[in-house]
Amino acid sequence: MVAALALWPHKTPGASHAAELARFLASQPASRWPPTVGQVAAVHYLRRPDLIGAAGPLLRWAEEEHDADTLYAVKAVAETALKHGVLHHTGSADPSARSEVDLMSWTIVCLRHSEDRSWLAEHHTPDDATEMLVALAIGDRPPASASVNEPAGGTGGIFRAVAQRLRDHGIDPHGWTWSLQDLDPLAVAGAAVNFLVWDLGPNTTVACGNTLSEGDLTGRALAARTRAEARRDALLAGVKEAAGHLRALQALRVLE
Repeated sequence: MVAALALWPHKTPGASHAAELARFLASQPASRWPPTVGQVAAVHYLRRPDLIGAAGPLLRWAEEEHDADTLYAVKAVAETALKHGVLHHTGSADPSARSEVDLMSWTIVCLRHSEDRSWLAEHHTPDDATEMLVALAIGDRPPASASVNEPAGGTGGIFRAVAQRLRDHGIDPHGWTWSLQDLDPLAVAGAAVNFLVWDLGPNTTVACGNTLSEGDLTGRALAARTRAEARRDALLAGVKEAAGHLRALQALRVLE
């Protein structure tokens, strides 16, 4: 639910719509939430089918059947996230404002059992520490284009800090290439959501795998992106063809 709300397509300057939208969404019945999550995912799928595919562990549950107890829990989670300002964090039209926090990291790490975090060696790096490391690494004159490749990237905290550093120096992150991989599919899903929320641009890939045994998976991620875009294009072509047939049938009925 946090991922779906973070990806909510409507953005305004200063997230001025957040309070009103939060009240409206909180009033929705529990049965509306799964299809709503699917609709939010569909909007982003048209632009980045590969990232939405990678975010599947956080979004695909909406396609399943749910009993009343599960729907009650889904609504409760949504209301809690709205109450605590998820739309204020991620609803600004300015990507810099949306990039002030790694919301997905806090959500995933804080909700996970400590034993799971331990064997995954999963820990949220404090933002101040990340920003200091980035400042030391790229200095005060970052280039207009370069690459960031993180072999154990989690939900992408380093990427957030780099993007903010670039924006502070008037550089568009769209000119950079961003490649992240991690062993944990849930962390990779969170990174995929973050990349969309933070608007890192078109040169972004995420991959799930063991860096120690599989090496750099950027090539695999790029191949997966090509396949995802081909499936999307085929789907859109089918939709356009079906729409054309429907218009033709409607024209025939008018003539009759």
